Amino acid sequence: MRIEWKTFDGEQRIAHAWKKKGSKAAVACIHGMGGSGEEFHPLPHKIDDCSFYALELRGQGCDPVNSRRGVALDLESQINDIGAFLMAIRLEHPEEPLFLMGESMGALLSAAYMARGAQPGLRMIPDGLILSVPVVGLARPVPAILRGLLRLVGKVAPKVRFSPSYFVKTKSNGPQLTRDQVYHEDLRKKPHHIKDFSLGFLMELGDLIDASESFAPCWDVPTLVLSAGCDCFVQPTQISTWFEKISVADKKLHIYPEAYHLLWHDWDKEVVLSDIHAWLTDRI
Repeated sequence: MRIEWKTFDGEQRIAHAWKKKGSKAAVACIHGMGGSGEEFHPLPHKIDDCSFYALELRGQGCDPVNSRRGVALDLESQINDIGAFLMAIRLEHPEEPLFLMGESMGALLSAAYMARGAQPGLRMIPDGLILSVPVVGLARPVPAILRGLLRLVGKVAPKVRFSPSYFVKTKSNGPQLTRDQVYHEDLRKKPHHIKDFSLGFLMELGDLIDASESFAPCWDVPTLVLSAGCDCFVQPTQISTWFEKISVADKKLHIYPEAYHLLWHDWDKEVVLSDIHAWLTDRI
């Protein structure tokens, strides 16, 4: 199922929708770097009493404007799009609790959105927040000297492209996102797959990661954070340290010691989905 919605600047978009008759809550989902909204499909299949909606981020592989794919993060537009998407879902579910859920870079964008607060006609605050593997640090930090050099190169040639593989802690040919090898291999064949991103995009993402510590104290809605013990992008200790800075009293952290980055596409997915379901059930 799909629903139509408009971005903050009026672009007509289609979002994935798993609308349930008699649902008790709605969840707006924000995917990660190189991902797609369709990757949230395990959640509605496991969680029967919530409706789920997932957008396609601008600048990622399903952006209808091909020239934007992998070129720029454009944080301001992303934040405003999340606001427009939440308001569109609120029209679909005017009375039910509305939750914002992000995965990986999408979790980081969701935290940035929450840090901005409400603004009439542009941003609304959801009733709760779910952040799966928020990339609040890098398992393989970029040395300051190299980062400075890359920033200089980025000013001259911002469209030069790099693979995200550089920023992982594995020496394999690419980041191992899940232990499900079939799904892992299938990801590279999906139409939304982006092999590499511009240096400008990566520098913007690095700045967003650096700013993430300031986001945590900025909201007061119930918050669930999920972390993978074998994540190739971000260490669980980085997430747990960041989690402690979240000031809201109603917060919960789940760490899955053997899990990989894509939690609901990994071997522990049934436990992960059950934990998400239980958290939502307690708040609807």
